[in-house]
Amino acid sequence: MPSDEIRIARQLGQTVRRLRDENGMSQIALAEKAGLNNNFVGEIERAEKLASVVTVARLASGFGLKASELLERARL
Repeated sequence: MPSDEIRIARQLGQTVRRLRDENGMSQIALAEKAGLNNNFVGEIERAEKLASVVTVARLASGFGLKASELLERARL
């Protein structure tokens, strides 16, 4: 993964983990709300996978946010 992609993946992953913790959610709970696999949520949090636009939108929905709000919180 190129360095820009690594930075973006880390920032998004850290933000997802922080929001999940702030909301008292497990990876399983977030995955269910977002319609994703819980292992995939973990991979995103650890910056092992780069989230697509659709995945960002699903994660944001799991937090009750718009995709743009999630990206803004991740400073992307």
